[in-house]
Amino acid sequence: MSTPDDDLARRLRARADAEAPAMSVDLAAVVRGGRRRRLARGGAALAVTALAVAGAWSGVRALDTAPHELQPAGTSSPAPTLTEADLHAEVDPVAGTITFPLARYDLTEDEWAVVGRARAWEMKRCAEVEVGREIAWETAVPGDPHSDRTFGVWDLGEAQEYGYAVPPEGGRPAGAVDADVPQTVWEACGKSAAVRAMSPEVDGSDELAAALGTAWEAAQASEATRAAVADWTACLAEHGLEPAGGDSGYTVAGASLSRWDRDSVALAVTDVQCKTAVDFVQRMADARAAAQAPVLVTFRDELEARLAHQRAAVAEAEAYLAAHPEIP
Repeated sequence: MSTPDDDLARRLRARADAEAPAMSVDLAAVVRGGRRRRLARGGAALAVTALAVAGAWSGVRALDTAPHELQPAGTSSPAPTLTEADLHAEVDPVAGTITFPLARYDLTEDEWAVVGRARAWEMKRCAEVEVGREIAWETAVPGDPHSDRTFGVWDLGEAQEYGYAVPPEGGRPAGAVDADVPQTVWEACGKSAAVRAMSPEVDGSDELAAALGTAWEAAQASEATRAAVADWTACLAEHGLEPAGGDSGYTVAGASLSRWDRDSVALAVTDVQCKTAVDFVQRMADARAAAQAPVLVTFRDELEARLAHQRAAVAEAEAYLAAHPEIP
């Protein structure tokens, strides 16, 4: 499941943050066998986007305004109609996933896996030509992703075993393995025409990144969020506990991140029980989805164009894999 650095909003903000081209960064990560970000969760950690940017919505400043009444700043026409699906997140307690409406504008887990496998093999072939020898290949090993921690710990099984610690995921993606190949070789291969054609990464506009950041601020300050936090806090108080507050996320004060700290494990269990009792995660996720919804309407053309680019890269990757049945 996704973590705070694994979200669509961060990638959309790539230009504003002046990062290296997303393609080369991603490909280097593929080669190193790093864990691919799990964007299918739909930007589960929107908080990392530009929280200090100027508001892109005139209605967002009225934090309790109904999402469907919001419209882009500087316009006088009625806001576009939002669908019910735009206003709610999908929360799956069994899988431990939180899927926001923004996810419909990104590739699925399976599509990202197709792209990763095809690009990694092409980079292996390219690097072998550069270094003049064969490079080892590791097949993928499935992992066991932990639950989405956007709103803190909420999986009872994880809380009972790990407390607030993050469970190990294990597994590994398929990819070339050779520590002696210079990084410059991998970087050069990542810029090849064949690899670029299979690269879905694309920067989002500064305006979209700013709007997403403003939407996150609106969600955090909304009545729906305040009510959910108040109910969770009241439940904790019944057990003599209180939220940690500050930058600690939605955790209980006094808890540590050690899975071996049994007191913290007990705190995490009570935390989860309270979140379940007040339907905390669904309410918090819906508040964020509702604040995000007007952004999806206003920037729909950009998001759809971005997705079309991504799908074209997936088609290239699928054709590549079909042409190379030798790939393990």
